[in-house]
Amino acid sequence: MSTSTAYLDLMTESNDPRPLLTRCLDQTGLIIGKVSPGDLAKPTPCTEFDVSALLAHVVGATRRIGSIARREPQEREVDQPTGVPADGWSHVYGEARDEAARAWSDDTILGEEVVLPWATMPGAAVAGMYALELTVHAWDIAAAIGITADLDPALAEATLPFAHQMVPADFRGGDMPFEAVVPVPEDAPVYDRLVAFLGRTPA
Repeated sequence: MSTSTAYLDLMTESNDPRPLLTRCLDQTGLIIGKVSPGDLAKPTPCTEFDVSALLAHVVGATRRIGSIARREPQEREVDQPTGVPADGWSHVYGEARDEAARAWSDDTILGEEVVLPWATMPGAAVAGMYALELTVHAWDIAAAIGITADLDPALAEATLPFAHQMVPADFRGGDMPFEAVVPVPEDAPVYDRLVAFLGRTPA
């Protein structure tokens, strides 16, 4: 059994996406740990953000992941950190990651209906959604600083079905802030297929 198949089986057989979410949280931390202060002004494939702004967004999103599992009311915009030292992003993210993992250890969240500013969905779907977001933003950061080879392709393989389900190709723009699908070969590397489906140009 391939590593990616093992992840998918672990997620689907138990209907519990939390192991996948944890792996995605960990990979994001690994990539952020390789960002140097000199990288912070570099552009990213997520064109509205440079590396510094994307780190703030990712930390804010990770804090939200924990906040959701604690059943706290959610605002439309994530609460992003300010005043983080140039060499402090790995520490700030690590704190958010640990808080999120602790909050999602509560089994009851998976079957609950979670009210978000833009949708209401089961907790299990929310975990999958954020696994997808973390995987894609880890790629954004890695691409910006030239370390995409450090990414785990199994995580892209496991989150690609979430992308197809949650971000339909024919419904982009407005409340669905993704560009049109970028064509890539069917046998392209899995991260290329994932980010191209979400409107990014892999090259």
